[in-house]
Amino acid sequence: MDFVPLCMNQRTLSILRLLKDGQFQSGEYLAGKLHCKRATISRALKNIDSYGVEIVKIRGRGYRWINPILYLNRDLILNCSSIDPRKFNITLFDTIDSTNTFLLNNLENGMIDNNCVPVVATEYQTNGRGRAGRLWHSGFGDSLTFSFGWRFDQGVSALSGLSLIIGIAVIRVLRSFSISCVNLKWPNDILYDNKKLAGILIELRGEIFGPSYAIIGIGINFKLSDITNSFINQEITDLSSISDAYLDRNQILSALLTEFLNILPVFVDYGFAYFQKEWISYHAFERQAVSLILPNGSVIVGTFDGVMEDGSICLMTSSGRKSYHVGDISIRLNSL
Repeated sequence: MDFVPLCMNQRTLSILRLLKDGQFQSGEYLAGKLHCKRATISRALKNIDSYGVEIVKIRGRGYRWINPILYLNRDLILNCSSIDPRKFNITLFDTIDSTNTFLLNNLENGMIDNNCVPVVATEYQTNGRGRAGRLWHSGFGDSLTFSFGWRFDQGVSALSGLSLIIGIAVIRVLRSFSISCVNLKWPNDILYDNKKLAGILIELRGEIFGPSYAIIGIGINFKLSDITNSFINQEITDLSSISDAYLDRNQILSALLTEFLNILPVFVDYGFAYFQKEWISYHAFERQAVSLILPNGSVIVGTFDGVMEDGSICLMTSSGRKSYHVGDISIRLNSL
């Protein structure tokens, strides 16, 4: 099944806001609120299920959003955090092409300032991006998708291991919400039972000797619809499937931002080596037999044996202990 990115128009987004309480609303009421005809309401909701949004229409009762979301809310995000709200410049969208792209496009505007960290989050991305140019699939409000920018005085070459640090921060936060048994897959995936729960995309810009800038994008699956699942060609899971508790995206985002403010200055001062043992303790495939598929197509077979101080992954192979830190490595567990 091919994925075709969609873009909601403003009228559709406005209708969803009116239906967010999960109650029936008549077409007449919706049309009156939006100053349009009832037929316009019907057209605006055509194919809405393509976004993972389930709306029913019953004659005489109107429209009802069956799986409404709790929208991202700047005040809720900041009120959940123990950090000074002036530390964050949060921008929220109902829909955007890509949160990472938005921040990258604004680098030249001088908006990356660690005294007030820029954060962009959205309910839906029309062109969400994963590692190596892959698409990141999610439906409307069924995931937490956001990016933030961070300025480093060092050059890009000094930021080795950054994606692993962000992974540690995500694991710490999820475990603080009693999401246990979550682990890391090198270099930028969060797994539960070897199924992908979240991913990280970091894009670096800057000078050789600094300063440099990291645009850090994170996507966490919260409650994916069947339609969203049908677009994804790998084993995945979401928080609703692995936790009985209701998890508010606003609270999770707040906790993540707090953790980033804590962990990144330590990374700047001490590098990845400071976190090396902690990362290994979260590693999903540690001491397991795997195959690494390198970008040139060659395959390396061995057993995972930790990570180096620069974040390189290590394998015990037939020719000894080897480390790898190239771009798009695929990792496969070997069958027993």
